[in-house]
Amino acid sequence: MLKKILSLIQDKTSWLVILSLLAVTLGLMFLMNGTRLPFSHPTILEHSGGIPILDIRLGFSPDDAYELFDALGMQGRRAYRLLHLLPDLFFPMGYSLVFAFLSAWFLVRLFPLNHYLQWLCLIPLVAGLSDWLENLSLVICSLSYPARFDWLVRLANLMNKIKFFLMPIGSVFLILLIILWFLRRRPVKNIC
Repeated sequence: MLKKILSLIQDKTSWLVILSLLAVTLGLMFLMNGTRLPFSHPTILEHSGGIPILDIRLGFSPDDAYELFDALGMQGRRAYRLLHLLPDLFFPMGYSLVFAFLSAWFLVRLFPLNHYLQWLCLIPLVAGLSDWLENLSLVICSLSYPARFDWLVRLANLMNKIKFFLMPIGSVFLILLIILWFLRRRPVKNIC
């Protein structure tokens, strides 16, 4: 299964795919952060009285989650669920695919298709899956409020940590690929 996903990414990587995914991802980011829609971060922050949402924190406890759910109230929890079920359902897929296809674009030009480093383009997909599982866990917790599912919040927190651990690794890896690609494409000067 993983080999099929890797092959698909390697085969379909192109600037058109990358730029299309980037445009969709940036559009979703704008919807979530740059608008006053009922499910946007600014609206949710207003409902919570300034308590930041869990997704952007570098870790949270069950008490943190239920403090947020308390502060949000019924309307705020509905907005929070809408955020996760509408744009933030697709946002992790978007950014993870952008990074996966971008990494693959450089990898297929730097190394043979069967080289073990090719597998590294799947790192962003793991980050995106972790983000998606975090969101789904938080939606379930919000739906069950005021009942507490501390174990599910802990799972969401673990997914949050995986997401925030892998994102910088994937970014540094991509920067190194770009540098390597530019170094290999530079013409060698013959010194006589």
